[in-house]
Amino acid sequence: MPDYRKRIAEAITFARESVGVSQRELADRIGRDKRTLQKWEKGEMKISLEDFVRIFEALRLSVEPYSKWIRHPDLFPRGMEDINNFDTNQKRAALVAFYGRQASPLEIDQDYYILFGDHGSNYNGIRQQQLANLQTPLRDRKRICRQIIDNYNEAVDSKALTDPEAPQPNMGILLACYEASVESIRQGENRYSIGDTTECDAPEENDKDTNWLFR
Repeated sequence: MPDYRKRIAEAITFARESVGVSQRELADRIGRDKRTLQKWEKGEMKISLEDFVRIFEALRLSVEPYSKWIRHPDLFPRGMEDINNFDTNQKRAALVAFYGRQASPLEIDQDYYILFGDHGSNYNGIRQQQLANLQTPLRDRKRICRQIIDNYNEAVDSKALTDPEAPQPNMGILLACYEASVESIRQGENRYSIGDTTECDAPEENDKDTNWLFR
């Protein structure tokens, strides 16, 4: 079995078991039969990008940490166990590797601006706001997300942006997060997923397998 297919199989199995969903239930959620899912989890069958992302959407899990595990076994040889349990120095090394080899130009520009830009806010304060928001129920995060979208659109329309030449938010991603959170709340969930949003890793329209995960 190719190494990358083995890692995909391990990632799918770990993700499913981490939220306590059976193979039967997951197969029903994504509209596939249980035998197909079993073959994916054993690495016996190649999975399409569409199905891979659909699995994580069905589990309400972010695909991004799992794709990093698959793409960078040198950084995370034990997968999510490493991602969740690294000490500070290991996390620092993983971040250096991520920004050096994987982060998209948009991610770098946005993070650089948050750290060093003249935006009138303290970057550490911004981080604390983000962390505090992540600890609130999804219904509250959804409300804040909607308010941010409305505030930004109003600032654009009224030409009141504080720094119009600075990197701007990807509103497509923000709207997708809001819509996914609305659907998750409707289904009684407290988490949502919109798949992998990393621009530099987005596959071409005709690229439907998961090879892009390992570029």
